[in-house]
Amino acid sequence: MNEILGKLSNYNIFNFLFPGAIFSFLADRMEIFSQPDDFAERLIWYYFVGMAISRIGSLLVEPVLRWLSFVRSGEYEKYLQAAEADSKLELMIEVSNTYRTIATTFIVLLFFDFYVGLMSSFGLSPQWQLRIAIALLGLLFLAALSKQSSFVSKRIKRYSERT
Repeated sequence: MNEILGKLSNYNIFNFLFPGAIFSFLADRMEIFSQPDDFAERLIWYYFVGMAISRIGSLLVEPVLRWLSFVRSGEYEKYLQAAEADSKLELMIEVSNTYRTIATTFIVLLFFDFYVGLMSSFGLSPQWQLRIAIALLGLLFLAALSKQSSFVSKRIKRYSERT
């Protein structure tokens, strides 16, 4: 277990594990759902929950914040050029992503509180609530795959144009 934890990058810790732990702790206190009891299961759970929250932040929260002009972002090509010239830019992006993920943690927590209450008032069984959540998670990670593939394609294209 220590070997696995030792291989986690700062990004993984602050954007997946830490937000997943915060969310799970608060969700447990709010009696939305309980955390696993086993330490290893809990770490895997925190990581997965944090990864899902991070993707929600990237795919949903950040575009809304950009639309509201609350945050700004530049063109990806210009970011790649700036990252080559400024070694601190990558760290600054990482910190920005952490703030976005922590903010998203609280938004998702409120959404889940509302979701569980609403689904219960409609009389949906916990099994159907889980099925709906699984379907939404599947869609979330398909969208994340599409976005990541687009980034990879842009980087390959940029590299190809330079050589």
